[in-house]
Amino acid sequence: MKQKKLMSIGEMSKHTGASIKSLRYYEQLKILKPAYTDPGTGYRYYSSDQSYLIGIIMFCIELDIPLKELSQYVEADRINFRNFLARGKEIAENKLIALNKGLKLCEEIERQMDLTELYEPGQLYPRKEKEKYFYVIPCPPAKDMSPAEQDKLFLELPYDENDSIWFGEYGFMYEHTPEGVMRYAFVEVPNHTNSENVKVIPGGIYYCCLSKAGQIDNASEIFKARLAGKDSFIAIETEVMSNTFEIANPLGELRVI
Repeated sequence: MKQKKLMSIGEMSKHTGASIKSLRYYEQLKILKPAYTDPGTGYRYYSSDQSYLIGIIMFCIELDIPLKELSQYVEADRINFRNFLARGKEIAENKLIALNKGLKLCEEIERQMDLTELYEPGQLYPRKEKEKYFYVIPCPPAKDMSPAEQDKLFLELPYDENDSIWFGEYGFMYEHTPEGVMRYAFVEVPNHTNSENVKVIPGGIYYCCLSKAGQIDNASEIFKARLAGKDSFIAIETEVMSNTFEIANPLGELRVI
């Protein structure tokens, strides 16, 4: 049998793109054993076939698979490709889902920034909104709460811990009826549930206004002309992202339907 040519650790580093330090670290984790180690000098040599394994290890790093986890797929210098690739596919698919959600987040922020460029604060404008679902909890008038009290209130809302990139709206919603006003803090949820705390918010044409957050208690006055003759309506106030976002004094969008 023809003896395979061995490469020094430096040659293997150049061949695969993995640094010498990384190759030594892979050896420490027992996921890459040199084909031969000179007992006199301690120099390490690798066979050309091992470049495939190094490629797999580097792919593992790209997928954020902990290298210590990779060791469970390696036994006696053999790697279980099927199990490893199944794991790699699972992680890659999860990353793809996260990337798509991240792109949707960017699109939503860009939509909000476009609004702030189209309209001046205080200007009324119509905008079509789709049906949404809000998880709500009753609250006092927004104007009667300090910023710290509002923050504490929003922390009580059930944000989905398993969907960290979900970018739903949050803010205040007032339901005006002849009997009075019901006030809520809300967070948008992606799906309708049977929970009594989830309200279906109708889609349709909303009249909107950009202003500094905290104007929902003045909605009746701000939209007086649009609400003439109506004794029932919904007012919603959310924060919006602008090109220059002021953390201490954010811009809000107030809308009624």
